[in-house]
Amino acid sequence: MENLDPLKGWHEGTRSAIDETLRDRILSTLLQRSNLTRIQFETLLVDQLGHDMANKRLTRNDMAQLRRDNKGISRGSFNRTLRQARENVVEAIHTVLLLGYSGLTESPSIAPFLEASERLKGQTSQLRDAAHTDPEFYLRTVESIISDLEQAFRAMYGKNRDM
Repeated sequence: MENLDPLKGWHEGTRSAIDETLRDRILSTLLQRSNLTRIQFETLLVDQLGHDMANKRLTRNDMAQLRRDNKGISRGSFNRTLRQARENVVEAIHTVLLLGYSGLTESPSIAPFLEASERLKGQTSQLRDAAHTDPEFYLRTVESIISDLEQAFRAMYGKNRDM
């Protein structure tokens, strides 16, 4: 008779939810251009949403075990990566605040990012529903959003600016 581990169920379900989140094409595109590594983002995701994904209160050891493979990582490594991720997020938030305070968020090169952010925020739940009910619409919308983001990135780097 197979000996069932009662913790294995929440672990597998939570790991699956994390993997599904990391496979999202829009998230992947944004992550590539962010100041977070994939590992830092995954660690932050586990720290911030792991409790909800697992439907239980997670310890730091639980969180460390959710990272990557079945063996996980050490609690110390998890905490170091989490600290680095938090520092990067705080710096990014301060950058956004600085841009807003100085009036640079109204700059034509930054405006497309703000528009894309509003579009993403407004379409998130619709996109999740469409992924299951209308996969073609979902793919078209995701491609359009990614294309808009890429245009905004190129414009920000000055590759599409008028001379």
